[in-house]
Amino acid sequence: MNNTITKEQYQTLKETGLNFETIAKRYLTESEIKAIPFQKVLSLKPEEGGSYANYSSFAYWKDQPKLKAHEEAAANIELLQDWDKLQAENATLRSGFVLLGVNAGAKGIDLKAAEGTETLDHFEMFQVRSIQSGERRQGIPSPIKYKNALMQNEGDKEFYNQVVSGTYMTDFIKGFPTSYGPDIKKAMNAAIDKLNYNKTQGEEFYNNFCKLFGEILKNELDVLGGKTHTLVVMGKNPKQNIVNDFLRRSGLDKEFKIVNISHYSGSPSSKGLAEELKEAFKTEQR
Repeated sequence: MNNTITKEQYQTLKETGLNFETIAKRYLTESEIKAIPFQKVLSLKPEEGGSYANYSSFAYWKDQPKLKAHEEAAANIELLQDWDKLQAENATLRSGFVLLGVNAGAKGIDLKAAEGTETLDHFEMFQVRSIQSGERRQGIPSPIKYKNALMQNEGDKEFYNQVVSGTYMTDFIKGFPTSYGPDIKKAMNAAIDKLNYNKTQGEEFYNNFCKLFGEILKNELDVLGGKTHTLVVMGKNPKQNIVNDFLRRSGLDKEFKIVNISHYSGSPSSKGLAEELKEAFKTEQR
């Protein structure tokens, strides 16, 4: 299966809206939608910051050793905005595997809020390395750790360049930033209390919430030509990881192969993380 992302698919990610309002109404009532603190950006037009590209990125980082980490991140974000520049760098963008996280980290959104917006730029997600905090910069965990883990020896460098580099990265939940993934469940429990739902009603509400974003994620992956065969969930333990729970509740676990790797915000050894990545990305394509 050819899982290379084309220029047309790359551009479509920028130009396609999430259609959140229409899809949400298929799964949730008006009162349920109002009970959840969604970002306004979910309902924006693509040119206003409401496209799939505002919630995703690629596992591609150009080496720029003379720059500080936040300067390198900014330069890489700029590069990811321009298809022709990516081609000049011989970058290959891939969709056979998709690195899947929970949702946007609140710290990155806080940075944008300070700049007068509540959304990241196209393909900026997962690339921000730090935010300005007073006179200092506060670090933000970055999945560049996956690249760094595979650059320890020559064999792994080739594996990164030929298999992992350029992998599409996205989150299951859009427009609902939290500091930690489990905070989503806390927010949903608060909404359930606000709606005065009993246990059965609350469970149905939560399932429908997951189905809503499951449909949005499926639509997003369809933009890539339906080539995705494996979702690589960032978070090691599938029994405890909230993304695995989302996938089960949405039914997407029946449509895709699911594998788990350590989350980049954790502290796995580089050697151990490299082995996880090689195991996760060796899955045969269907």
